[in-house]
Formats: sequence, C-alpha cells, structure tokens
Amino acid sequence: MAKPLDVAPDQFEAEVLQEERPVVVDFWSETCAHCLTLNPHYDQAASENEEVKFVKVSFQAARDLFREYAVRATPTLVLFSGGEEIARTVGAKRADELNDWLKENTAG
Repeated sequence: MAKPLDVAPDQFEAEVLQEERPVVVDFWSETCAHCLTLNPHYDQAASENEEVKFVKVSFQAARDLFREYAVRATPTLVLFSGGEEIARTVGAKRADELNDWLKENTAG
C-alpha cells in the first residue's frame, strides 16, 4: 500500500518536479481542521492510485513553497506532470472525489 511521502523544501524538485509519474501534492497545515479531515481520504486515494505519486508539503516546514506556488488556503491539492502544474483543487475531499479528480486530469 503506497503512503504519501512528506517532502521538505530541499526535496521538492527531485520528488515532484523531476518525477516521471504524475504527482499530487497536498499543501497542508498542521493546524487546519479540513487538512486533518482530508488525511485518511488522501491516504486511501494514494493506496488506490499506484500510477500517481502522492506527497505532502507542510506549511510549517515549507512557507516559501506555499508562496512560490501561490497556495492561499489549506488544504490545496496540486497535480504536477512533467514538472508542470496541470490541475489544482482546494478543500477537503473524500477518497472517491480525489480518485475522480485524478482520472479527469490524468486521462490522456
């Protein structure tokens, strides 16, 4: 079962931008109730989508990345492919909603 990877700012380029698979990044905060609600659903979606890499970036550890990617609310999920942002959604989602969002944005 794949689990989301916690990514520090110095790992972001290698783990997200240089990854060959699509990568969904959960920009979250430890003090955000909606983020905590999302966590088990994000974990479930990660286990159900082996073709997509799931990572988490904490506001407390990576404020510069939040600014660089214009993340203004948490949780914000950003989907990257080939090092480029291809989709974004804000707010807690159920696992089935995450799976649908991924399918819509990775079909090609």
